[in-house]
This record gives sequence, C-alpha cells and structure tokens, in this order.
Amino acid sequence: MNIRFSIRGLKEVKEFMASLPRGVKIVAMRAFSTYIIGDERHGLKHEPAQVTHGPGNPFKWTSDRQRRAFFATDGFGGGIPTTRTHEGVNSWTMTEKDSNWSSVKIEGGNQFVQGDWQQRGHKADGWKTYVEVLASNMAGALRSAISAVDAWLKSKNK
Repeated sequence: MNIRFSIRGLKEVKEFMASLPRGVKIVAMRAFSTYIIGDERHGLKHEPAQVTHGPGNPFKWTSDRQRRAFFATDGFGGGIPTTRTHEGVNSWTMTEKDSNWSSVKIEGGNQFVQGDWQQRGHKADGWKTYVEVLASNMAGALRSAISAVDAWLKSKNK
C-alpha cells in the first residue's frame, strides 16, 4: 500500500517556489523533494533503531484481535520472528506532476508503520508518521532548495 500526500497551504514553500522562473523551479523542487525523501539519517527513508521485543519489552499491540491475527497468520505472512525488510522506507519516490514542476508527487511507505493507520507498536518503537517527518524536515528541505538554486545560478554565470 502506498501513502500519497501533497503539501498544500505551506505559505513559505509556496511563495518561494512561485517566485522562481521555470528552470530554477525545477532545480528547487527536485532538491526540496529529495531532501524530504531523505536517506538513512533523515526524512521519510530514515528508520529508527530496531527494537528487540521479548518478555521484558513486549510489542504494544493495537488490540488483542491484531495480536491474535499476527500469530495466526505467521507474522502476517512475514514469519515469526519478523525481520525488517526496509521495503517501506526504500519505496519512497518522487514524480513531477506537470512539466512546470508546480507540484511533485511523493509516494511510498507503509500505511501501518508511517501512515494514518500507524499501529501503536510502531509508534512506541520510534516510527514517526509521514506528517511528523515532513514537519521536522521542512526547514532542511527549504535550505536544500535554496542551496540548489544558488548553485544553479552560479553555474549559469560561468
């Protein structure tokens, strides 16, 4: 399952992007989106440290029904004990929505780990929702976009 979201109503981002000519806007949007997607240190691709669960630190199930379903289906088909596959964080991609780069589609992730349906146990294990990740990476993404625009402008003056 993919998570899809769009940034709407963020005044500073909209004003900055709208003020740029087309070529510069493309550079800025790519840098902004790339920063939001991130890597192992920040952004949507950042994973918290893996938590080991056991008798002294049980997984925090959202419900007893969920716990029973997990064990009845052999870890929802992933086996028990589960192993981290990194599929969710590695699935994040960016696609331009139109040729003017007036909007970008960022999608990927796992709805139960980072999305609106985030399970209690994943929250307890340190996973942030994609909205929380976006909010905490906004300033860095804007700095990245501004830096990319500066570098692009310098390259055109040579």
